Amino acid sequence: MDVERCRLLIESTERWVTPPLRHYFVIANRDVPLFKPMLNSRATLIVVEDIIPKWLFRIPGLRRFWFSLRTRPVKNWLLQQIVKLSAPAVIAEDVLLYADSDMFFIAPFDPHSFERDNKVPLLLETGQRGVIPSNDEWQAVCSRLLGLPVQGECDTNYVGQLIWWRRQNALATVRRVEDVAGKPWQQAIAALNGFSEYILYGLHSHKILAEHSGHWSDGIVRTLCYWRTTPLNLQALEAFKAQRASHHHSVMVSAKSQTPIANIRKVFSY
Repeated sequence: MDVERCRLLIESTERWVTPPLRHYFVIANRDVPLFKPMLNSRATLIVVEDIIPKWLFRIPGLRRFWFSLRTRPVKNWLLQQIVKLSAPAVIAEDVLLYADSDMFFIAPFDPHSFERDNKVPLLLETGQRGVIPSNDEWQAVCSRLLGLPVQGECDTNYVGQLIWWRRQNALATVRRVEDVAGKPWQQAIAALNGFSEYILYGLHSHKILAEHSGHWSDGIVRTLCYWRTTPLNLQALEAFKAQRASHHHSVMVSAKSQTPIANIRKVFSY
């Protein structure tokens, strides 16, 4: 359950992240009673319905979609990406770190140690041509949204865990989408079949803002990831853990794998 995965993420930030950071939890209104009891003094709760347009809303009993008055119904995964792009407008901090609830820390993490000349990392993996399913499609979609030329095959990847955004860059990204589309950015994105918010932000910072983005390009994936949908038993989790490299400060076991949280806690000493 996302609640238990979120609980593990909170515990891991308390154990490993210094100095203490403000932790924003963006949660749909109906789920607030489930998550609110676990929030600590570092946490601030943001309700999804407070930061998205009123023409996007839930209908009781409909769990896989959000109803839209301006587009076809919006699937949950796409709505989540609209929410991530909406968050910078209501958060004051200059730099944001995005972490999904199926990620947790396993080693000390000090975000200030990643700053270089007042720049923060932008995940920019290279050598990715043909490696990631849908990467070319998503980059084409995001390029069109930003008014950039579309590449046939893409060698870069901007999608990962613990993704750094600069607030002003994120706001500029959605303004660019509105300028190109001639409509509210939420409406332009809600109508899509495939999309990645991290690619949209990454392309804008990398290709448009470039040296003015306030980022340095980081080609190292610092989270040990399990993306498959097959559950991991204890033995498989131990084998997965053994793949950890020295630069891995965190772990992500996809919630879609339905790997029991109890097994994850046991193997990673939580």
